Amino acid sequence: MIQHVTYLYKFNLGVAGRLVADLTPEQMVLQPSGAVNHPAWSLGHLVMSANGLAMLLGLESDVPQGWHKAFETGGIPSGDPASYPSRDELLTALAAQHERNTGAVLQADPAWFASPHPDERRRRYFPTVGDIVTFLMTSHEASHLGQVSAWRRAAGIGPPARA
Repeated sequence: MIQHVTYLYKFNLGVAGRLVADLTPEQMVLQPSGAVNHPAWSLGHLVMSANGLAMLLGLESDVPQGWHKAFETGGIPSGDPASYPSRDELLTALAAQHERNTGAVLQADPAWFASPHPDERRRRYFPTVGDIVTFLMTSHEASHLGQVSAWRRAAGIGPPARA
């Protein structure tokens, strides 16, 4: 089963790259029609979420200083390109998180996935470690990538080129 999850995780990474490949720095932070979460923030949020997954998997946090503040959940994204890492920096960071998380998940003891979620507050939504790992590697990323896809249309950019 875990091979299916890691396949989708890799698939999501490819989608992320295609969704932003043609965007300029100014477009990365464009907020059309009140769409607050622009591609720069969305990618950064995915990096931070993947970093959180890495820590759950027993790895050290490795995001650059300042990223926690720039991409905090509930924060208000800025329309200034200088407030964010470049598209390429964000994609590189996301790819690095994917690589280390995939390796750690594939090496994890399968029994560990059945253990209770370590955060009692989140346990009601994701009872086990396997539930939160699967969510973060699949549904969570796909949801935010869908937002970027909708953002493209709201910005008048249209769908990305096909792979």
